[in-house]
Amino acid sequence: MDDRGREIGVSDISGAMLELNDSEELVSRIQEGQLLLERAARYLRLDLATNGDDLRLHVETLLSDIGSVKERAGFEHDKLRYLQNSVMTSLNVKQNQIVKVFTIITAVFLPPTLVATFYGMNFAVMPELAWKHGFAATIVLTLLSALLPLVYIKQKGWLR
Repeated sequence: MDDRGREIGVSDISGAMLELNDSEELVSRIQEGQLLLERAARYLRLDLATNGDDLRLHVETLLSDIGSVKERAGFEHDKLRYLQNSVMTSLNVKQNQIVKVFTIITAVFLPPTLVATFYGMNFAVMPELAWKHGFAATIVLTLLSALLPLVYIKQKGWLR
């Protein structure tokens, strides 16, 4: 449910996924920039190995800061990946629910449709139609063929 009390739909999930993808792209670029910055600082440290102790101390501090920011960016990237997987899982669950509803509708309406197609054919002899209650028996048969799958589906708990 969202903050307005309505169920979150596929378009909401798609929008969230786009935002997560943009955020992941940003974090990936930050990580790439940190890698380049760390590489440059290491080269600078090698150049300063022979002289410049004060500058070398600053470069070591810079490398330490880059490492901690890199670690934090990695954590954020992992968190974004987790959120993306969660959103995709939620989308898969919604799609499975939709397919389940269509399957139940098909299971309920297929048997009556089959009965109706039999009686829709132009046969010369259909003895049950000549019976006193033949038409009513056909209607009851059609209703039973729709209700039996529905009862079975409810007993299995597939309507949750």
